[in-house]
Amino acid sequence: MASDRNYNRKVYACAVQNDSDGDIKVNFTYVGVPTRQGDIKQTHAELDVEKGKRKYVLQKIQTRPTHNIIEVIEQVEVVRANGSKMEIKAPFEGVKTPVNDWLFTVTNTEIKSVGVWSEEKKK
Repeated sequence: MASDRNYNRKVYACAVQNDSDGDIKVNFTYVGVPTRQGDIKQTHAELDVEKGKRKYVLQKIQTRPTHNIIEVIEQVEVVRANGSKMEIKAPFEGVKTPVNDWLFTVTNTEIKSVGVWSEEKKK
């Protein structure tokens, strides 16, 4: 089995900054997690972000009898008010280690993987 070279490049939670000309809906898809029955469960989350605002998605945790699984964001899809869609998939540019505070910015033409938002706010 080939090793996964991206195993440390995980985003568990993030912020989305809407720098586009209108409100957006952001859809998050998480990496599938096997259930006890062996099925793969894929989790999704949605976030409405108004023009000029920043919103946050917190960690999602699946509890097992002997351990917890922190879900990993696999894809970020943005739907603009006019119905157009953009997406960005993991591994996200700039992510080097597992993070809980990653920032994505959305413009009229792209989704940017920016960096750790707590550091970004200090600039």
